[in-house]
Formats: sequence, C-alpha cells, structure tokens
Amino acid sequence: MNNFWITVAHTAGKRLKSKAFLWSTIIMSVIAIGLMNVENIANTFTGSDKDDEKAQSTIAVISDIENAEITELLSSYDEGEFNYVKYTDGSLEDAKEAVESSEYDYLLALSGETVNLEVEFYGAGTDFMLAQQVRTEVQRMKETVVTNELGLNEQELAMIYSPINFSELPLSENGAVQTEESHMQSYWMVYGIVFAIYMIIILFGSMIATEVATEKSSRVMELIVSSVNPVTQMFGKITGIGLSGIVNIGVILVAAYVGYIISGATYLDTMLRDVIDLSLIGYAVLLVVLGYLLYGGVAAMLGALVSRAEEVNQALQPLIFLAMIAFFISMFGLNVPDATFITVLSYIPFFTPQLLFLRMGMTPVATWEIVVIITILVISVILINLLAARIYKGGVLMYGKFSFKGGIKQALRFSKKEN
Repeated sequence: MNNFWITVAHTAGKRLKSKAFLWSTIIMSVIAIGLMNVENIANTFTGSDKDDEKAQSTIAVISDIENAEITELLSSYDEGEFNYVKYTDGSLEDAKEAVESSEYDYLLALSGETVNLEVEFYGAGTDFMLAQQVRTEVQRMKETVVTNELGLNEQELAMIYSPINFSELPLSENGAVQTEESHMQSYWMVYGIVFAIYMIIILFGSMIATEVATEKSSRVMELIVSSVNPVTQMFGKITGIGLSGIVNIGVILVAAYVGYIISGATYLDTMLRDVIDLSLIGYAVLLVVLGYLLYGGVAAMLGALVSRAEEVNQALQPLIFLAMIAFFISMFGLNVPDATFITVLSYIPFFTPQLLFLRMGMTPVATWEIVVIITILVISVILINLLAARIYKGGVLMYGKFSFKGGIKQALRFSKKEN
C-alpha cells in the first residue's frame, strides 16, 4: 500500500509541476475569467452597452397611404426599444441612402393592405433578435389598427387577448410531467455534463496512456517494475492523474467563479435555482468517476502495449471511437431520450456514464433500473481493470512494433510467467 501512495504522489506531483500543466491551467483560467466578463470586455471596446445601443437606434419608416396609421402609431410608440421616425423626404431608394449615410440606423418599409401587410427591414447589423423585436412591435401596431377598424371596445379586446388557463397534470397521484421550461433546464444541464464526461475520458485517458508509454520508451519503466508491482503502479498512475485532473478542473472552476464575481452578474443564482438540478449532481459525480476508472484502466493497458510515445494515438483509437460514439448518441438522444435504443445502450458499460445520465436528466427512470445499470457498470469497472492490470503487468516488459491483438496475447503470456 505504501508503494501505491508513493506512485500516486510521484505521478500527481510530476504532472502538477510540469510546465505544460501549469501553462495550460493558467491559460484556461484566464480564458474562464474572460468568458465570464465577455460582455464587459466588449462594452469596454465599444464604449456602450447593448441595451443602450438598442435604445438609441433610430428606424426610418416609409409606407404608402394605406399604412399611414400604422406608421403614425410606430412614430408615437414610446414603450419600445427603438425610436421610429416617419420618413417623408423621398422614395425607398432615398431612404436607403439615408441609412447608408448614417442618418438613421435602420429602415422599415411597409406596403400592401393592412390585413396582408408586407414589411421589409433593412439594416447592416447581425443581431437577428433585433429584427424579431421590430417584427413584434409592427405586429402589435397592425393588431391595434385592425381592431379599431372593427370597432371593438376595450372589453371585447380584453376577451380576445385574455390568455387561457393551461395546466399539465400527471395521470397518477405521484406521477410527473415535464413542462417546456423544465425540459430546457434539463436539456442544458445534461448537455454540459455529457460533454464534460466526454472531455474527461478523452483527455485523462490520453494522459494515462502517454504517461505509461513515455516511461516505457525511456526505459525508466524497467527500474520502476523492479521495485513496484506493475498492478500497484497502474492503479497508482490512474489515481495520480485523476487527482491532478481534479486540481486542474478545480482551479479553472475557481477562476470562473472569480470572473463571475468580477463581472457583477447575478445569473449564477438563477442557474442554481432554475437550471441545475442539484439532485442529479451526486449521480453526475459518480458516473464521471466510474467512467474515468473504466476508460482509464483500458488506456493504461493500451499504453503498456506500445514501445514509443508516438504510438499512443494509434493504440488509443478504439477507445476514442467508443467515447465518440457514446457522445454522438447522447447528442442525438437529447431529442429522443425515451427511445428504445437509448435505453438498451445505457446498459452497455462504455456507454452508461453518458446515456444513463441523459435518461435520468430528461426522462423518469425507475430506481431499480438505476441500481441495476450502476451495478453492471461497477462490476464491469472491476473486471475490466483486473484484466487491464494483468495485461499491463506483461505489457510493460514488451518492446517492439505495436499490435493490438498480438500484443494482448503476448502480454498475457508474460503475465503468466511473472506469476
């Protein structure tokens, strides 16, 4: 056990002290702080914030006689985010030239009958939300004109526009239904966790395999094996790199929180209250750890089969393909989380970390099913790591050209001889 913790400390310490780790952590932390303050940074360069820009935008309105009333309503509309100005100095082409010469920010052209109103919005901006806001305000003015022409009084208008009382209720007393709001909250949380699991598997798996292959190619492995049991060494490296990864992620999260404090924003409280389901966080951590141990054991095994660090990418391809398949299935499954194939694939250990969390976040999953799937995953982690340790034990003593099938057979033979 002492050798295990020595290996953990050595692996984690070497990773934490490396220049690549330090610089990558610093760069990612700076990026995290920057992303938290991207709006403030943009405002610093533009000299104005987005809301002020919208409030100051002037829209020239040109229309024919039939739509003069709508134009007058827009010009006198003070509750919106734009300043509408009736253009009377020429034709549509003249109005376009006025916008191009910065006399106005945008141009709005109204034509056709009021019932079938045609609206053309001219501008050089790239904010599609701005055009949607203008469309909403023009629609509101059209409704006002049409209802006035019909001679409806305020009471009749209130009856038309009063919203219905719509509720979603479960069939059973203890049942549950998913509203559009709760669906979107689950969607973004599941998307973030699934992406995090994918990145942890890919990045940390590559670190483990590269660490093993580098020591093996430099012949340091032969000295280590003489004093430390290969199995102890493998699990020590997996744990050490996992701890260094936790430090890396922790520092970046702290940097992101510092950036959030500096930004003066308050959306984190809303996310914790409305977006992030705290009841799923425990399952997310459990699945991340089990997924890391599952893929990490295989990565260590594959790293032991290669003789040079340059061959690591080739050796890791099957593992990376598995992780990518699980990720792409999860992305597709966000739209159909209750599909039969998603349910079936969630029982396969290499897909379980992402797909089970997807199902738990997007659909009701029975407790017994969660227990069964996680039990299968735990048993698979144990069995696969025992097999990986056996192959690792023989693989660290092998040198030569990498061969997946032949390498495993030879490593198993070497492992038996060691026993």
